Amino acid sequence: MRKMHLNGRCFTLVAVVTAFMVFAMPILAQQEEFMAGRMAGEQAARASTNGTIWLLVGCLGGIVGIAIAYVVEPNPPATMLLGKSPEYVAAYSDAYKQTAKGVQTSKAWTGCIAGTLAYVLLYALAFAAAESTTSTY
Repeated sequence: MRKMHLNGRCFTLVAVVTAFMVFAMPILAQQEEFMAGRMAGEQAARASTNGTIWLLVGCLGGIVGIAIAYVVEPNPPATMLLGKSPEYVAAYSDAYKQTAKGVQTSKAWTGCIAGTLAYVLLYALAFAAAESTTSTY
């Protein structure tokens, strides 16, 4: 009798482990795809977003350049998504857009601040030069 009770417990344990593998493994696999897509999207966005151009847009455009950086929607390259799972594509696209948008806006803000400081410095130098030429006469 004791042996049948032990066999029943072993059967229950095997059934629980099998059910876990059947239902949980696809979820874990999707999570891995999601994380891989997210990491690849972030790396691709950092590599392909031209920070120098956005720095110039902010420097020359000022507050309008910053607005442009917020409005322009970066799109991931479609070639990187061919043959990938829907989870990977969704994670890659979201991460790419978020990271590229962050680079755009950060560089535009930096350019705007640098451009404003340069403008103020040039204005102060021009004012000082004009003041020195008028005071000598």
